[in-house]
Amino acid sequence: MQKVSYMGNGSTTEFYFNFPFFENSNVVVTVNNEPATGYYIVGTSGGMDADIPYIGGKVVFETAPTSIDSITIARQLPLERIVDYQPLSKIDPTTLNQDLNYLMEVIKDRKDELADLTTKYTEIADKESTEIILSRITAIHEEIVDIDAKIRALGDIGTLEQRVTDLTTTVGGHTTSISALDTTVDGHTTSINGLDTRTTGMIDYVIESQNPTPENNYTWYRKYKSGWVEQGGKSTLPSGSCTVTFPIEMANTQYNISVAPGIVPVNTAVTCRKCTSKATTSMIIFGTYASGGGTDYDGGDVIWEIKGLAI
Repeated sequence: MQKVSYMGNGSTTEFYFNFPFFENSNVVVTVNNEPATGYYIVGTSGGMDADIPYIGGKVVFETAPTSIDSITIARQLPLERIVDYQPLSKIDPTTLNQDLNYLMEVIKDRKDELADLTTKYTEIADKESTEIILSRITAIHEEIVDIDAKIRALGDIGTLEQRVTDLTTTVGGHTTSISALDTTVDGHTTSINGLDTRTTGMIDYVIESQNPTPENNYTWYRKYKSGWVEQGGKSTLPSGSCTVTFPIEMANTQYNISVAPGIVPVNTAVTCRKCTSKATTSMIIFGTYASGGGTDYDGGDVIWEIKGLAI
């Protein structure tokens, strides 16, 4: 196959080729392996009675290809008749020669393509390359056989299952048994699709906590594994009452409340407090006088604490 390649430089617009062709459609131009646009072809004439109309030529781009553009100019001759000779017409020697030469050039191109294919096939069929490919195939086959053996050693995967029944472990008086999918700790049971774990004699312990600091307004809490929560903090009564929001939400309103004056109450006569609007997330604290007076207590801190089950 007749072909020539160039690299652009951002300024050159004309690229020459010296292979013969018969018409402009025989010249295929690509830029970076894509069909080119914005160009025209100028052929070099072979003469008035030449056996091949054009013996070479050039491709002229309207815009110069850049320095990263790869330009390829190739000949592509369709495998077809270009002249239809009529039985009663006089045969023109020039036309006949061009027709025969066209067929010869097509044969040359096909011969070049066959030679390229033969070279590529020879490289693929090279003994060393073939041995490398075969060795890789053999290694892959051995890995597959090894994996298959390991899978078969497991038995029938479709029926594999593990059963644990009446398994009991006792350490220091703490007993854990596994039979159904249940977990029971001091009367609190969690069901997990059939696994039964019971722990007896275990002491409840803290799983979450927060220490009181000035940043959290001295709010604190301790949450136990059983769900029991102890929480509290400091609040200010700016105008007789205030709403306290709990850091941990309670399970219900059946929780114990303890409220006492702050460290420096404004009115020292206020010695008791009362709470209303109990909810799972908050409550309202009122200030009252020792004599049971109104709720117009002005200012001062209260220390509150609640105990009960959280969600």
